[in-house]
Amino acid sequence: MISLFFLVPLFASLANLSCFIENITRDHRFHRLLSIFYFTIGVQNAATAALCLAPDETSGLAFWIFQCHSFFLLAPILVALCSFCTGRKLFNQGTIFIAIYALVVDLLCSSIPKTIVYGFATLSFGTAPLLTFFGGILGGSVHFFAIAISLYFVLSPLEWNSFFHRKTFILALCVWWFGLFSNFLPMYGFNFPPLHPVVDATISVLFSIYLNRYNASKPSIYSLFASILISLAVGLLVGILVLGILPIFPLRELVVSIVTTLTSLLFFSYLLKTTLKDEKPNLSFSLPLENFGLSKQELRICELIAEGHSRSFIRLILNVSDGTLRNHLKNIYGKVLPETNSTSKDQLQRLTVFLSKQKSQSH
Repeated sequence: MISLFFLVPLFASLANLSCFIENITRDHRFHRLLSIFYFTIGVQNAATAALCLAPDETSGLAFWIFQCHSFFLLAPILVALCSFCTGRKLFNQGTIFIAIYALVVDLLCSSIPKTIVYGFATLSFGTAPLLTFFGGILGGSVHFFAIAISLYFVLSPLEWNSFFHRKTFILALCVWWFGLFSNFLPMYGFNFPPLHPVVDATISVLFSIYLNRYNASKPSIYSLFASILISLAVGLLVGILVLGILPIFPLRELVVSIVTTLTSLLFFSYLLKTTLKDEKPNLSFSLPLENFGLSKQELRICELIAEGHSRSFIRLILNVSDGTLRNHLKNIYGKVLPETNSTSKDQLQRLTVFLSKQKSQSH
């Protein structure tokens, strides 16, 4: 089963691809950044799967260089995500510095790879590059600086975005970087499979679920597919680790198969339960709009408008595109407001006034 380790990053890559496809139609600046994040992690995991199966050193070096591009691109993306959550512009001195530094290091790795990697080792899970001391310092420094800047941003926010729970975001960030740096263990000859494919894909899937926690629409087929794939990856990794530590006895393979299956099923059950959890915005009132025939999603939009949130924030909190929100508002206008030929801006103003009156009557 250990020789099947390449399936772990492969499943993780497909899970990231599903998250990317689900998110790509959304046009909020945060969603655009998130699409790049999902795509980059997907490329990194696909390159890891290919690297595990590399037949020779030449192929291994090619896959490793390809993996480096995504590895270094993740640093400025994560800093930009932290910038957004802490009330900063996406492009600031921190993101620009990390982007330039990551680009320079990436070019060095691509142009003088033998200075960074001195060879390849065939380990129990597949082929792994072996870093020189200089290569490890150079590669690790990119994400070390990214961590330092990100932690500074989240610990000293200009204005924390209320949509993101601060402790949850920081914890996810730390776990993700732990998984990323575990990738260095096999690069120094340790016979330990890289954890980053499972860690980053799991976090990206959970992050996708987290972003949809206020969305009343049904989960997409892409999110369901991503949950299945990452559950298979988690189960397979756990099975591989158990197989590596179990002593040899007749029922060893059977035990590992049972552990793998149960882990996959339990993790998928957790993801499915989390996905279907029906949360509501933390609002202090309940609008009396039952007689207007509004859907759950439309009711949530009305609550958020009455609370004074902008269309941009509503798009973020419901994790939808501008076109989707516009269609929902059009339906709300038709159900709540009397027939009128006014513009959508006027209709939004009238709806806001109407909802404010409903809010005051509910108290």
